[in-house]
Amino acid sequence: MPSLINRTQKQELVAQYKKVYSVISQAYLMILNDNGGSFDGLANSDNDYIDIFSKYIKDVKVCKTNEEVTKCYLDSYKHLDGGVVNTDVGTILTTPDGATLRFNHSSSACTGTTELKEPIGCGRIRVDVNGVKKPNTVGYDIFDFYITQKGILPRGHEDTLTSEDHYSGWGRGITILTKGKIDY
Repeated sequence: MPSLINRTQKQELVAQYKKVYSVISQAYLMILNDNGGSFDGLANSDNDYIDIFSKYIKDVKVCKTNEEVTKCYLDSYKHLDGGVVNTDVGTILTTPDGATLRFNHSSSACTGTTELKEPIGCGRIRVDVNGVKKPNTVGYDIFDFYITQKGILPRGHEDTLTSEDHYSGWGRGITILTKGKIDY
């Protein structure tokens, strides 16, 4: 019975991951469409991303920094190897399905290279596909996506510097997209 429950939970996390990826990718494409095909110069801060994406994701809610952390974002989470990471809170978006999106600005000109193989980065989105619900573990319900000139790239994509099987779990988003399951 525990095996069946674990498999079902993993299937739910995969479905939530794919849905969030679809939502942010569609928002990205609409933003490009409304801004001449470029993200260049649209954001100068984390909060600019909140403002931009909140206009393109239906029924999203803004959760501000001064609100109680546990209402909308975790104060810590785990890596796949068991290491615990304390988070630095900031303003986030919460989708109607309960996923949280925390944005990090990297380059207004979309030429950032942090964790990318080419100077194509604009920013990053840290996603918790099921909000504050467990397991609160990177590679299961917590993932990173890069906002780039090439689109929304999951960490672990061939254009990122994080390997798919990185011990922390950060590269596992690409596993879910290519294999359609959590098999680790």
